[in-house]
Amino acid sequence: MYLVRLMCLALLLVFFVPTSHSATIPTSHFFEHAKVRNMKLSPDGKQVAFSYEEGSEVRLAVMQLANMQVRSSFTFGDNKHVLNFHWANNERILMEVAEITGNLVTMQGTAVDLYAANADGSRRNLIFKTELSTYNILHLLPEQADRVLIGKYHWAEKSGMRAFTLDINRGTERFLDDQPPGVVASLMADNSGVLRMGVEFIEGKEFDDNKTVLHIKQQGQWQRLELPAKRLNPIVQPLGFNADNTIAYFISNFDMAEGDRHGLFAYHFNERQLELVARHDYADINGRSLAHDGELLAVDYVAGIAEHEFITASHPGALLLAGLKNAFVGQKVTITSFDRKGQLALFHVSADRNPGEFYLYDLQKKQARYLASVRPNLKAEQLVAMQPISLTARDGLTLHGYLTLPQGQDKNLPLILNVHGGPYGPYDSWGFNAEAQFFAHHGYATLQVNFRGSGGYGDDFQRAGRLQWGRAMQDDLADAVRWAVAQGIADPRRICIYGGSYGGYAAVWGVIKDPELYRCAVGYVGVYDMPLFFKGDGSDASRSRNIGQYLRSHVGEGQEYLQSISPVHHVDKIQVPLLIVHGSKDVRVPIVHANNLRRALDQAGKPYQWLVKEDGHGFYQLANRVELYDTMLAFFNQHLSVPAAAEQAAE
Repeated sequence: MYLVRLMCLALLLVFFVPTSHSATIPTSHFFEHAKVRNMKLSPDGKQVAFSYEEGSEVRLAVMQLANMQVRSSFTFGDNKHVLNFHWANNERILMEVAEITGNLVTMQGTAVDLYAANADGSRRNLIFKTELSTYNILHLLPEQADRVLIGKYHWAEKSGMRAFTLDINRGTERFLDDQPPGVVASLMADNSGVLRMGVEFIEGKEFDDNKTVLHIKQQGQWQRLELPAKRLNPIVQPLGFNADNTIAYFISNFDMAEGDRHGLFAYHFNERQLELVARHDYADINGRSLAHDGELLAVDYVAGIAEHEFITASHPGALLLAGLKNAFVGQKVTITSFDRKGQLALFHVSADRNPGEFYLYDLQKKQARYLASVRPNLKAEQLVAMQPISLTARDGLTLHGYLTLPQGQDKNLPLILNVHGGPYGPYDSWGFNAEAQFFAHHGYATLQVNFRGSGGYGDDFQRAGRLQWGRAMQDDLADAVRWAVAQGIADPRRICIYGGSYGGYAAVWGVIKDPELYRCAVGYVGVYDMPLFFKGDGSDASRSRNIGQYLRSHVGEGQEYLQSISPVHHVDKIQVPLLIVHGSKDVRVPIVHANNLRRALDQAGKPYQWLVKEDGHGFYQLANRVELYDTMLAFFNQHLSVPAAAEQAAE
């Protein structure tokens, strides 16, 4: 109870900032660069390293906790982002750096280099250059001050990923003799830094012929862990170990023949037994919490509002995490790091009305200390709630999503259907969403729905989206709109569809396929020419080794079929205003898609609004973001502002 009272007091001190509810929040406050992206504690607990956004970069800085003074900072150049970082020891930091052109770019296929530097800014070295080889950090090996354990994959290596130790000063590698068999897709070390799990990848002729096999090291010998699978090719993802390394945890769906969700399984080495530890009723696992000794404390779920499940409830770290979650009730709490002794914990708190804060908790003093906010210009009382919703699609499939409404309004509203990208794998989740908050602030409801093909709800749900571009996936979006109308939430005469990347495709295809539903559409860095997309549009993704296999199984093939779901080939059906937005430097969805759509619109005599900026796949420059959302707001105000009653009177 003392912990709860203390944390609640800390909350009051942080959040009690008088503001005017009537004041209009500047657009830049919603979309400004993060003052802090992530923050981690040094092993001795005396320093924190934190990443932050500046211009087109994500940089790293080191701050001393005693005086809150920045000791050093690291920058790598235009569009270079520090994606992750690790304290190798008290004085040396590892930084994973990649070139990112656009805030909608996913990390898949992105080349990530590894740098090491001293906390005082000296001795910065590139210790792994990703070119023909890629790497994953497997363990920081705290007992070896100058080496870390990595998994390395070379394009010409027939055995897949192999483990090495890497010198964090010189960048030299040392091969480990003890490796699992087969073509290895991933490796996991236990809490002592010893390799104990490996996933073998067996490539088939087509995507569905691929297989994965889990290997474990039992009494010093690698063995294939035979899973009593009820599925042809189950998901297998190593997750971690308990503190004394007698239990290995992994995520899988091998035990569910259909209607699956990803569950957490434990393999008990001593008993040689498998156990299902945790599984949600309808959603997948999307995060974990670890103690300072590596013990798996809890898992988070995709579903609802900050849903989680404790795994080792009696562990001191679990008791701490439970106390923090009680203090920040209804918010997501994530411990980013501990000091080596487990006496200090640095944690992150966020929610729909909280863009994120970082705190330091002293377990001995039982005191919390506020450190930083992600977007300090936005206050909780200025923001609105995001509500989880569910509905039934026309074929009976259950869909989950989120609804964000303007303050104090819930009926007959102008609605923006915001479609996420991907489409296979990504999903919308509960939490702070800058777009939804911006639109709500200006009087618009926002609906986000995880259509079939989205991740987060099992492999079968994701597979249900295969070959459904422009078809059942689009029907799910239309069904969600009709649900919002039937609930009385949306004014049927004031609905617009908007999205980025695949969502840009869905926005333009939506007004082609379901013209009666939408008053307007905004396509943002979207895919519009499907035959070109299949053949290879010059994107970074199109150069992937298995892209042909993937496109055949997920999108479809054949010129006639691809044209049948291609916006460029059906612009004659568009009857509402369009806003087309793209980045001239987009390498994930090249601007040729927008240019081809523009050419087709011009040839058909269809009007549209056009916005192109010198930016990437999703605008990263703040000035470009502000122009984008101000332009969208003006577009929505123009086409969604007429109340239904006034329009009926005019008719």
